Amino acid sequence: MSKTLVVRPEDEKPGEVYNDKGKINKKFYEKEIVKLQIELIKLQNWVKKYQKKIIIILEGRDAAGKGGTIKALREHLNPRGARVVALQKPSDVEKTQWYFQRYIDELPNGGEIVFFDRSWYNRAGVEKVMDFCTNEQYKEFIIQVSHLEQMLIESGYILFKFFLDVGREEQRKRIESRKDEPLKRWKLSPIDELSLNLWDEYTEAFEKMFSRTHTPFAPWLIVDSNDKKRARINLARILLSKIDYEDKDAENVCLLADPGIVSYYSSVKMFSSDTNSKIGEKEKNKNKKEKKKK
Repeated sequence: MSKTLVVRPEDEKPGEVYNDKGKINKKFYEKEIVKLQIELIKLQNWVKKYQKKIIIILEGRDAAGKGGTIKALREHLNPRGARVVALQKPSDVEKTQWYFQRYIDELPNGGEIVFFDRSWYNRAGVEKVMDFCTNEQYKEFIIQVSHLEQMLIESGYILFKFFLDVGREEQRKRIESRKDEPLKRWKLSPIDELSLNLWDEYTEAFEKMFSRTHTPFAPWLIVDSNDKKRARINLARILLSKIDYEDKDAENVCLLADPGIVSYYSSVKMFSSDTNSKIGEKEKNKNKKEKKKK
C-alpha cells in the first residue's frame, strides 16, 4: 500500500510560502496547483472510462472567486468532458416551467464533469434577498431541493456543493476594483453593487439555506476564499480526496485540505468576519518569527 502525504507542504516551511500579508505566494501556488491539475486529469480519465457523472456546484458571496476557481480546476481538462454551466436569468418561457427544469437539462451525461457557476441555489440566495421569487416559491424550493439531490445521487450522480465565503471588506475591495480594471469590468453587475449594502440580509439567507439543505448525502463545504489561491488549492484537495479514482498519487501530492480553509457546514462557525478577515494571520506571525531567527 502506498503512503499518503499527511503534512501539508505549506505547514512545513511557512516562511517560504506566505507573504507579508499572510497570503500564499505565486511561486508556491503555481507549483502546487500544477500537481493538483495533473490529478484532476486522472480524475477526468476515470470519469470517462467508467462513465461517471460528477456535478460540482460553486455558490458563494459576490466576488468570492467562483469563476476563477472553476477556471483553475478546469484549465487542463478536456473541455468536451468538463462543461461550465452559468445560466442567465430565466426567460419568460422558463418562468412557466418547474423551477429545476432548466438545471436538469444541464446535468452531466455519462463520462462528464459539470461545474455549476451558481446553481439552483440562486432561489435561496439572490432571489430570496432581492425578492425575485415569492415566499411560496421559496418554500417550495426548500421542500423539494433535498429530495431532488437525493434522487440524483441514487441515480448515480456524484454531487459536490461548495460555498465560497469572503469577508465584508475583502468583498468590497474586489467589487470596487472591477470598476477600475477594463478586463474585469464585465464581471460587475448592479446586483454586485447592491450586495455591498445587503451583507446582513445575505448572511441571514445563507444561514437558512445551509440549515435547511445541508444533508448527510449532500453536505455543504464552506471555503474561506479571502485568499483566492489558498482557496483553490484546498478546494481541489478535498474534491480529489473524496473520489477513489485510478492512479491517485497521494504519496507525492498533498490531498489533505486545510480545515481552516475548507470544512463542512456547522451552525456553530459559519462565515468569515464581516470586517477584514484574519486569514493568514498565523502564517504572517510565523513569517516574522522566522525572519527574526535569520
